[in-house]
Amino acid sequence: MKFIYQIPFLLLFLLCACSKFDELPTPDFEVSTTATTYKKGVPIEFNFKGNPQFISVYTGETGKDYAFKDGRVMDVNSLKLSFNSSVTNATGAGTPQTGMFSLMVSTDFNGDYSNFASIAAASWVDITNRLAKQEAATTTAITAATPADGIDLTDLRVAGKPLYIAFKYNIREQSTYGLWRAWRFQAFSLTAMGNLGSQVLGNMTTTAFRVVQKNPEIVSRTTATTATLTLLHADLALNPAAAEIPTQNWIITQGFTNVNSVDFGPDLATAIQGGTSAVEKKNYTYTFTNAGKYKVYFVAANASTKDRKEVVRSLDITITD
Repeated sequence: MKFIYQIPFLLLFLLCACSKFDELPTPDFEVSTTATTYKKGVPIEFNFKGNPQFISVYTGETGKDYAFKDGRVMDVNSLKLSFNSSVTNATGAGTPQTGMFSLMVSTDFNGDYSNFASIAAASWVDITNRLAKQEAATTTAITAATPADGIDLTDLRVAGKPLYIAFKYNIREQSTYGLWRAWRFQAFSLTAMGNLGSQVLGNMTTTAFRVVQKNPEIVSRTTATTATLTLLHADLALNPAAAEIPTQNWIITQGFTNVNSVDFGPDLATAIQGGTSAVEKKNYTYTFTNAGKYKVYFVAANASTKDRKEVVRSLDITITD
C-alpha cells in the first residue's frame, strides 16, 4: 500500500529528469584566425572550437552582410531612362507627318489598360523634349535616343505612387497632315541609383509593356515584344478608310513601384555545417577578391523541433591589394 502512494512522486521525478535531460544546450563555439590582415586572393582559414549542430557565415560583402540580415533597402537618389529609336517614312507620295511620337510619364494612371478612358483620365507629363535625339534627328537607323547614362526622371516621382512610362503615337488624317511614320524603340532600360550602387528596375525583357488603342476596331500594327516596341498604324491596303480617322495608340509600361526605394531583401548567410556532429568541421577557408575592411560573422546554433539556441561570433578582417 505504501508503494502505491509513492508512485506519483516517482513519476514526477522521472518527468523532471527527462525534461532536464531534453533541454537544448547553448552552442559551445569560438572562431579565430592567425592574423587580421590578408592580401586579396589569399585563402583565409577560420579555425573553430566547439561542436554546434549548425554553422553559417556572413562574410561582410554586399549581399552577405550580417548588418543587413533583416533586409537591405536602398534610397533612390537618381532615376534614369535610356532607349534607342528609329523612324521610317511611309511609302507613297506626300510629306510625312510630324509630332506623331511623344514620351509620356504618369503617376496617377490607375493601371486599367483595358479602357482608353482610363488613359485619358490620367495626368501625363510630356517629356519628349528631354530626349537627346529629337524627331528631326531621328533616322531609319536605330541609335540612342538618350544620353549614354539616360535622361533624368528623378523629379517626376511622387512618394507612394507608381511611375508609368508611355510611348504615345498620335495619328491624324493623312490628307491634311501627311503620311504616317513608323517609330521603333529598343534597349529600354530604367535604372535607379543610390547609396548602394545602381539597380536596373526594368528592361526590354523584365518590363511588362501593354498596347492600348483609342479605336481598337481599327486593326493596328503597333506591337510590343521583348526585342522591339513598334508604333505603326493600320495597313491601308486592308483598311483604306483608316487613313482619315484620327486616333491614338499607346505602349505603356507596368507601374514601377520602386522608384523611390529599392528593397533587395535580406542578406543571406552561407551554410558551413548542418545537422549532425558526424560532419563536424574544425575550420573554414574563404578568399576575398576585393580589398577592404570586412566584419565577418559566424552564427552557430543548436536546434530541435521545439527550440533553437544560437551564438554569434565576429572577426574584423582587413584585405589589402
